[in-house]
Amino acid sequence: MPIIFILAFILTTVLTFLFARKKNHSAALIAILSLSLFLKLYCSRDPYLHQWDERYHALVAKNMITQPLKPTLYQNPVLPYDYKDWTANHIWLSKPPVPLWFMAGSIAVFGTHEYAVRVPGILFSIASVLLTFLIARKFFDVRIALLAAFLHGISGIGTDLASGRLSSDGVETCFLFFVELAMWWIVRTAPGNFKLKHYAVAGILTGIAVMCKWQPALLCLAIMFVYHWQRDVVVKHIFYSFLAFLSAAVVFVPWLVHCFVNFPVETKWLLQSLFSPMTDNGAGHQGTWYSHILNFSNFFGWGSLLLMIVAIVLFIKSKSRVWLLLLLWALLPLIIFSFAEMKRGTYLMIGAPAAFMVVSYFALQMAESFRFARFPIALAWISVVTIVGYSIEKLYLFSDNKPGTSDWSETIKNADYSLGTIIYNEVHCIEVMFYHDDVVAYAIAGKDLSE
Repeated sequence: MPIIFILAFILTTVLTFLFARKKNHSAALIAILSLSLFLKLYCSRDPYLHQWDERYHALVAKNMITQPLKPTLYQNPVLPYDYKDWTANHIWLSKPPVPLWFMAGSIAVFGTHEYAVRVPGILFSIASVLLTFLIARKFFDVRIALLAAFLHGISGIGTDLASGRLSSDGVETCFLFFVELAMWWIVRTAPGNFKLKHYAVAGILTGIAVMCKWQPALLCLAIMFVYHWQRDVVVKHIFYSFLAFLSAAVVFVPWLVHCFVNFPVETKWLLQSLFSPMTDNGAGHQGTWYSHILNFSNFFGWGSLLLMIVAIVLFIKSKSRVWLLLLLWALLPLIIFSFAEMKRGTYLMIGAPAAFMVVSYFALQMAESFRFARFPIALAWISVVTIVGYSIEKLYLFSDNKPGTSDWSETIKNADYSLGTIIYNEVHCIEVMFYHDDVVAYAIAGKDLSE
């Protein structure tokens, strides 16, 4: 299987660049999307739910099929639980509902299967690659757009997320899609032509992104405010931008009100914890002040951060709104989350499309626009090679650590539990409840959790 996969990977990549070289851009884009889909499907073959965070998202999504407005982990808990413990509670508000609704719909259509959990993430990830192409083509030429889409499509982190192997999994890919959809809407209309209806739609799309992963989505409105700034209509721009925020609030506030009314204790805890990554260390997500700098380089190429410095120079020289937007999009998450106590690398993925566009520009067009271009071009191609290498490494083709069929997964799937069964001392209790209906399972013995 690894040899067949490598040959298919090489063939699709070669076809992509041949089509691009012959200026058959539509065929090149189709090849890129096909390659990205192939990667995601290959890595989604793991026949079990991953520990962080896929299994929790899967169970909550399954429970939302029958109760879409009541997200629960333990649908019918029989033991006392701590509502602050997102890994073992009843009402589950750790993630907003939109990605979970998509997962629930997929499970309802395709059945209680781990593949069904991953279908939305795979589709959203492919759609995001297309949006990267559209935005880059708006800013630059089609060659740069194709390379940016290629880098996005083969991204190792993107593949890990879409296939459920990395924490945040399909939730992150859904979030990135709606963030990028909002960005595409913001840039498709030139500054000066952005009307009230454009502000309103930008707000609605941002609101949907908030319903995927809360407040980081508001980056879209901040970038919209800067990108469409016009000195001669400052007051109108500020007013319309405020209306855009109200449009976003119209989308996400009803969900918060619903939660406050029906789950007041859990909702208060949720609102307190929304900013906890800035002040608290998450288990397994500790780090130093430069942790996200290393993550940025790992995700987007080892020359990418230095390229951002060159991009700042280009912006200062050109005063270009395009460079301002790309820099804000790529660097604001890096700066903000570097101050956070929790160093969760996937937080940087919101800026991934912008990073890929910057790398692609320097790789293909830098020589035409910058006098001393050799160093940035070298950095860009180092980044491209890094991204490709990291993407291949994440496939675990020859690694002994690659995920594979797990005995426990097959045992759980083949078990024959009666309706209403209660199970204790089951390490994979979440998976048991996902694969079997009307079963309650705990990882502990049958004792009071308050003891």
